[in-house]
Amino acid sequence: MKANIIIAISGLFLMSAVLFYVFGGTNTGIYSIAEIKHIEQAEDEETELNDKIYIVELEHITGDYKGQRMVIDHFETEGSVYKLDLKPGDIVLAVIEKHEDQLIVGIDEHYKSRKIMGLIILLLLIIALISGVNGVKAMLALFFTLIIIFGVMTHYLMAGVPPLPLTVICAALIVFVSILIIAGLTQKALIAGIGTLSGVILAGFFGWFSVIFLKLSGYSGDETAYLQILNSNVDLKGILVSGIIIGALGAVMDVSISIASALKEILIANPDYTKKEMFKSGMNIGRDIIGSMVNTLILAYTGASLSLILVFSMQREDFPLIKIMNMEFICTEIVRSLAGLFGMVLAIPITAFVGSIIYLHKGKRVV
Repeated sequence: MKANIIIAISGLFLMSAVLFYVFGGTNTGIYSIAEIKHIEQAEDEETELNDKIYIVELEHITGDYKGQRMVIDHFETEGSVYKLDLKPGDIVLAVIEKHEDQLIVGIDEHYKSRKIMGLIILLLLIIALISGVNGVKAMLALFFTLIIIFGVMTHYLMAGVPPLPLTVICAALIVFVSILIIAGLTQKALIAGIGTLSGVILAGFFGWFSVIFLKLSGYSGDETAYLQILNSNVDLKGILVSGIIIGALGAVMDVSISIASALKEILIANPDYTKKEMFKSGMNIGRDIIGSMVNTLILAYTGASLSLILVFSMQREDFPLIKIMNMEFICTEIVRSLAGLFGMVLAIPITAFVGSIIYLHKGKRVV
């Protein structure tokens, strides 16, 4: 058990190192971590927006100005829902920029990274203690997946590599290593891998066809517009389809592994099963799984868009259904959901068929 915990925490630190390598830390650049030493509201000072003005003394903990104290003005808009509510002792993320030999310092956010890391470590420890080896394997697979996405995909996408072939290669690598970590060098791993990769590729084809069929441009939000400004040569349609493939990967893998594992247990309990009976059982298992997975997938997207749904509900005159169903980013999210479902549904017969062939190849039974 102790070894499991060490492996889990080591994986977390490895992932953190990759994230810092890709995105950079806070030791350089315009951001620094700072502590609020003193804060008081300025008297008899008003702005055009009736902002409250606070005089804040900061001590920088990281960055080029580490150890230095600075006194700055901090503005908070009256009635705004976004208020930092600063107090002495709070750790914040400060912004320091130099314009014409003048230092401009501001407070951006509460510093949350350490608390997030604490929550992650707590969850990892709980998983390691309760799930044991299987939980640690799942975490290692997750760490590897995130490393591939943040450390490999982002690097080569920024380097100008075409998104679709790169994503397919990365998805295949994720599937191979993740299933190998979870299931080992077994028939179950082979069956789940073939089912997952097939389902993900089919989901990608569905996404690619939908982008062309619906004439989607790839602009799905402010982040895509900003990406286009930073790099006008980026293939937004390719990025969209790549996102669809990555989004479908987890759900399709879940379905394929579940079917492959269940078929193995069925064959152990019923060694006289034929290939036809095995395939039929796999299909029945898949139908039960898809019922819950459909809800999981749709609810995940719905939960992430709950605020937007409320806005539409409150402004029905401006956003009737015909308008909503033709908005670019709404169509994009619908295509993401449909592609994921498409890949999951087709992974069921593929995994069931491959399982019936491999498990019963030449009469050879599972051992």
